[in-house]
Amino acid sequence: KNLLTARAVLEQLADAGLDHDGHVIALGGGVVGDLAGFCAAVYQRGVRWVGVPTTLVAQVDSAYGGKTGVDLPEGKNYAGAYHQPSAVLVDPAALETLPGAERAAGYAEVVKTALIAGGALWATVRAGGEPDDDVVLGCLETKLAVVAADERDEGARQVLNLGHTVGHAIEAATGYRRYRHGEAIAVGLLCALRLSGRAALRAEVAELLSARGLPTSFEQTSPERVIELVARDKKRRGSRVPFVLVEAPGAVTPGHEVAEADLRAAVEEAFAG
Repeated sequence: KNLLTARAVLEQLADAGLDHDGHVIALGGGVVGDLAGFCAAVYQRGVRWVGVPTTLVAQVDSAYGGKTGVDLPEGKNYAGAYHQPSAVLVDPAALETLPGAERAAGYAEVVKTALIAGGALWATVRAGGEPDDDVVLGCLETKLAVVAADERDEGARQVLNLGHTVGHAIEAATGYRRYRHGEAIAVGLLCALRLSGRAALRAEVAELLSARGLPTSFEQTSPERVIELVARDKKRRGSRVPFVLVEAPGAVTPGHEVAEADLRAAVEEAFAG
């Protein structure tokens, strides 16, 4: 998911003669959706696109909201655009053939969304419920409600970044090769809950993640490198990096400043050594 791949896709769209009566179809997971949406946004200054998500992470999260983009070596989604899909076609039956590791990675986004939603969705997820049709629908409805209130990510929408500040840094620190997105977000969620001072909830979430085979710690980089990349987070304002913190399931708020010592402690706790 980088500029070289985007260039190749754009050149193929041009070779195929795509015009403004056509659509780009994003059939696949989150990487495919981000890349296809970005290419649709910049090709001839914008053509329509349709998402057909086939992974759990895409069906519950990344296919909605209009955020598109590609990665740079300096950070996740550093080149991107807001470009809403004309439609998103979701069939949870597509998940039946999804490899176990990919399904597990998507589960991290299920847990994240359930923490944001609280209520019935959190009750189902904390009980270990499978990400069935009802859970997928609950997750996408939660995200769409948040996006509808703040499409351009200027305030309330930033709650969807729960776990992603540290998670994105872990992905970048390991060259986007060691961890799937959801695996890095799993660790990022635990760091966010530690920063929130919610030890009991952190332990409960760690059990949920571990039961799905997701990591609860990271390796193949250092806490120092992760902290360095957190400081480059694309949502930073000057030297201030805002964090999303959790008071309780259903009570999640963005825009918190955390002390450097607290961040270091949370990241070091999640380091496998």
